[in-house]
Amino acid sequence: MKRIVSFIVVLAVAMCGMTQVMAQKSITKEAKKVEREIKKQERLAQDAVEGQEEFNAAVQAINNQSFVLEANNIQPIFYVNSNTNFVSLNDGQAMVQIASNSPYPGPNGLGGITVQGSASNIQTKQDDKGNVYLNMNVQGVFISATVSLMLTNGTNNATVTVDPNFSGRNLRMTGTLLPYSQSNIFQGTTY
Repeated sequence: MKRIVSFIVVLAVAMCGMTQVMAQKSITKEAKKVEREIKKQERLAQDAVEGQEEFNAAVQAINNQSFVLEANNIQPIFYVNSNTNFVSLNDGQAMVQIASNSPYPGPNGLGGITVQGSASNIQTKQDDKGNVYLNMNVQGVFISATVSLMLTNGTNNATVTVDPNFSGRNLRMTGTLLPYSQSNIFQGTTY
């Protein structure tokens, strides 16, 4: 009988220990879940702060009329190199460059074309959602177009549409808008 009582006592102690271990694991699991959620919220807050800083720099570049939209996409859905596909405005001169990875060098030496002209009638505005818009006319030897840019609020992501005055073939590019001094573009031969 003593053995049975001892066995029951040992079994009860073991069961209590297992219950504590299981409770500890449950608490640890919950703590890890809360910790992950906190880290996720911190990361999202940091991304929002960085996005707002990039947006503010892009707005300042637009206001200074010294910016580059480094395009990573040309419509319809062509993913391109942002260093060689861009629209820029600096010192009153606008430039549009399209390049490809084709073996044919093209007029600009990069498989596309680079055109430059004087920017005029530059107008900027901001809508109720905080998006910033810029419209300008560009006139040069090989370009006569209206350029419309939209910068999305809270980021430095932008879309630009180049609407040639003498044809119906619009060019639409999306990418990152940066101050001209911070851009990393490679310019081909200009026309």
